[in-house]
Amino acid sequence: MFRPFSPSPSTLLVPILLRLFILILPSAPAWSSFSHTPLSWTSPHDPCYHPDGRPRHCLSEFINAAYGVPVDASHSLRVHDTDGNVTTLTDLHNPNNLTCWMAHAGHDTGDWVLTLPLGRRFEITYISLQFCNQEEPPDPISLSILKSMDYGRSWRPMQHYSSDCVVHFQQPAQTIAQTRHQETDALCSDPRPFQKQKGGAVLAFSALDGRPSSPDFDYSPTLQDWVTATDIRIVFHQISKNLKAGSFERPKEAPRNDAISDLQVGGRCKCNGHASRCRRDDTGRAVCVCEHHTAGPDCDVCADFYVDRPWHRATPTHPNPCVACECNGHSNKCRFSMEVFLQSGRKSGGVCQKCRHNTAGRHCQYCQNGYTRDHSKALSHRKACQPCQCHPVGAVGRWCNQTSGQCLCRDGVTGLRCNRCAPGYKQGKSPLRPCIRNPPTTTLVKHTSEPNDERPGVLNSKNKETIELTAVCVCLVVLKVQVKGMERSGPWWQFSISVQVVFRTRSPSRVRRGPQSLWVPNRDLACGCPALHVGRTFLLIGAEDGERGWGPEESRLVADRSTLALQWREHWSPKLRAFRGQDKRGRCPSKSEALTPSTPNLSS
Repeated sequence: MFRPFSPSPSTLLVPILLRLFILILPSAPAWSSFSHTPLSWTSPHDPCYHPDGRPRHCLSEFINAAYGVPVDASHSLRVHDTDGNVTTLTDLHNPNNLTCWMAHAGHDTGDWVLTLPLGRRFEITYISLQFCNQEEPPDPISLSILKSMDYGRSWRPMQHYSSDCVVHFQQPAQTIAQTRHQETDALCSDPRPFQKQKGGAVLAFSALDGRPSSPDFDYSPTLQDWVTATDIRIVFHQISKNLKAGSFERPKEAPRNDAISDLQVGGRCKCNGHASRCRRDDTGRAVCVCEHHTAGPDCDVCADFYVDRPWHRATPTHPNPCVACECNGHSNKCRFSMEVFLQSGRKSGGVCQKCRHNTAGRHCQYCQNGYTRDHSKALSHRKACQPCQCHPVGAVGRWCNQTSGQCLCRDGVTGLRCNRCAPGYKQGKSPLRPCIRNPPTTTLVKHTSEPNDERPGVLNSKNKETIELTAVCVCLVVLKVQVKGMERSGPWWQFSISVQVVFRTRSPSRVRRGPQSLWVPNRDLACGCPALHVGRTFLLIGAEDGERGWGPEESRLVADRSTLALQWREHWSPKLRAFRGQDKRGRCPSKSEALTPSTPNLSS
């Protein structure tokens, strides 16, 4: 098998090798445009990979892209004088049995146009025309080679040939582009002398010959676009008028030297260095057999999930394979984000989508809300994220820290799962406040096992409950009240009370006997702090140095969760009145000697 040809400039600039391609390709049917099965290779490994599996730059087979493709022949002035199925120019070329095509005779001037649809994008190396006679075509010679990159919707000239470029194309004759800015401009030159081959003279056009950037073709997007074509068009601007019409087989006598026997387009499927084979798919469309996790008819995009970096054409020094997204095995879908790519220092731009197994995040590296990381399993394990084990009463919601598993606990609740009361708290009865603060160190009411204690300052009762004088002394407000009714007012509850006795108050003008309104925040009443009931009588006790004053009005009486509400017992009355008398006589100790700051509060 002929070794695949690489379109290196050094090779293209050697006329001998170019003639060699023209001679060899037509004589081998294996070099047809495509086959339904990829061509075999003698290499023991895939050409797109090193023996150790590393990707590398590769090229598709070098073929005659025109072989077997019908040519459309038309005249620029005679619309109906067309031939859309000329096969004599692209059939199997046999120098011993030539088939030739000649333009139809006519008296008008105008252009004959040969259009060759390639069916897909090719990177063109050369285009050659072989005439049916060893003699050169007669003067005047004037033809153009054009290409289309969009399947014939627009055309761009690649080369002009003329015996007088200035007259026919208004540009000087030259074979080399003077600057890199001109290397994609169509040049004009005199094709003579023609190359002589068996069967007739040959006109050969090399796509990269005379282009200054041709040594850097693999790194020049400009030249890569320059050689890319989906269709080729050859325009004969002036044709002899006395020509025989149609196609014919070469007679023993020599035909006119304007007849053409063969048209070749040497090149490769445009696979951007990511494929070594090109074949037809199930729909009959020619596509590259893409490697390096690329996709598309030209291997010009990255395959699904391999979009962690932008697509690039492969080069001999950088194969630029597409890289898979890092989703830790929890997703098979991702998208590319240029913003993320730039933020990562141009290293990674893949964003995973539809993470499974209760994971989340750009790389599916986090756990979803309500789940926490199980560090005993690898991050790629399908059970790496486990549900949060938050207590349904002690925790606020079912969310937890995704790394540590710590649940968000209610006030007074602690533990990883919020399943126990914190120090200084005990279990309550309300599901909204499952743990309540323990009674303060200095108690207002205590149980005693002594039957009778007549010590000064201590109130005894039959059930052995006592109220200490020192506790009453530090309380700013000590009231005997009867609850008449209650009414909701926004975030507050308004209790209608009747103040029966004022045992102690900081400001006598604030609290007087008779009807009053007691305001309790809704959030405190919901947890039973204080526990007030309509129709009952209570002893309200509050002890806090600072008054917060967060009632609806400064003059209102406010009770919060630190206020102690004791159901009234009539046998307390004599001693409480005695305590009030001692307080008025100045016998109460100082606050620093009496109670700790944790005593409940009722502020007025």
